[in-house]
Amino acid sequence: MAEPKNVALVFGASGISGWAVTKCALSYPTPTTFGRVIGGLPQDVRLELYSGVNLRGNLDEVLCQLEEKVPNLEDVTHVYYLAYSNATAYSVDVMAIRDINKGMTYNAVHAVDRLCKNMKFFVLQTGTNLSNAWQNYGVAVFRFQEHIDITPPLREDNPRIPSPWGDEIFYYAQVDLIKEANKGQSWKWCEVRPDQIVGHVPITTSMTYVEPLALYLMLYRYVNGPGATVAFPGSYATYIHTFTPSSQDIIARSELYLSVERPDQAHGEAFNTADNESPAPWSIAWPKMCEYFGLSGQEASPKDSTWKNIDKWWIAHQDDYKKMCEEY
Repeated sequence: MAEPKNVALVFGASGISGWAVTKCALSYPTPTTFGRVIGGLPQDVRLELYSGVNLRGNLDEVLCQLEEKVPNLEDVTHVYYLAYSNATAYSVDVMAIRDINKGMTYNAVHAVDRLCKNMKFFVLQTGTNLSNAWQNYGVAVFRFQEHIDITPPLREDNPRIPSPWGDEIFYYAQVDLIKEANKGQSWKWCEVRPDQIVGHVPITTSMTYVEPLALYLMLYRYVNGPGATVAFPGSYATYIHTFTPSSQDIIARSELYLSVERPDQAHGEAFNTADNESPAPWSIAWPKMCEYFGLSGQEASPKDSTWKNIDKWWIAHQDDYKKMCEEY
């Protein structure tokens, strides 16, 4: 039996989306679709983990680092760009975040264009900043709502938010530079836009809310007992407003499917990706999540205008947390 010819290279393999693509590529679309997966974390003989490629450097540095660390890059056929830098988040310098991520994407796409001579497809995942895919549609710049038009449902062919109000949305710059790099090349590309990403990463990360909520509910039950009532930790607006959950494996499989099974149809297109067609508010998810942990979820009140201080509650119960860990 001939060896599989497809080789996947995943940028950002340690993140919530990159981990899912790296893991799913080992079995989807078929268990033999990829002969090599260059990324990180799952245990498989086909998996190769490399670190030390700094996409925030200049292009020459990235080229040298990739050539030095990753063997046989010319065999790579599919590239999944899932990297993201939140380097200046605490300074609220959104323009710096835009410029950093634009530069990282530029380095990645031009590096693989030069080094991966057999590249067939490049996937760009947007929607991992602020309001996820809605960042692409302008929700992240909603403070300019008197100047922009956001009319759900949000479709892939919606026009961009015009300048200057849309200048903070770095996804536009990422797409434009990939379009430019693709001119005259044989490889194809597409953009995937998930909304609220749900999933797990087996390392410490700030890009998933599942783990901290699970830990909170576990400890709340330990302290207050089974059946205790636990209030929704957010505001009333957060509780009732809808979003479209996008599970990390659903996103990963959509990206693998588009790039491997439908490359011609996907080329140059954008795709919204979500678990279900209908959006869902936390008013549905919260009671079910609490029930899973043997608790009763209390709905938010219209008087709840901000997030509750559950961080203070967590800190105050650290002795209980240690006891829970020792016991279980």
